[in-house]
Amino acid sequence: MAVTTQVTHDELIITLTGIDALWALKRKLVVSRSTITSAKVFDRKATIRLLRLRLWGSYLPGVVCAGTFSVSKKVGLPQGSRAFMSVYRAKQVLVVTTSGKPAIIGVETPEPEAFAAALSA
Repeated sequence: MAVTTQVTHDELIITLTGIDALWALKRKLVVSRSTITSAKVFDRKATIRLLRLRLWGSYLPGVVCAGTFSVSKKVGLPQGSRAFMSVYRAKQVLVVTTSGKPAIIGVETPEPEAFAAALSA
C-alpha cells in the first residue's frame, strides 16, 4: 500500500502513489483542517455502506474501494455530496467528515485512532 497520510497545522494531506493512484484515479488530496467537522474510526464494511454510486475509481468487493463515490441518502448529507475513499483490507478505517468537497474521506492508515485524535485536537 502506497498511501501516506500527513496531518499538518493547517491541512490533511493524503498522497497516493503507484497502483493506489491508479485505483483511485487521483494522486493527492489536500483538505484544509478548518473544513474538517469530525474524524472517527469506522469498521471497513460500515464505511463502504456510506457510499452509493462509484463515479470514478475502483471497487472490487473485499479487495479495493478507491476513488470518488456519491454518498448514500441515509447518511444525511446534502444531495450531490461526494466521498473519496482509499480503503483496502484493513478492519478499521479513518473516516473524516468535512464541510467542503469531498464531504466524506475514508482512508486506510496504520494507526487510525492516532490520526483521528490528531485531527480532532
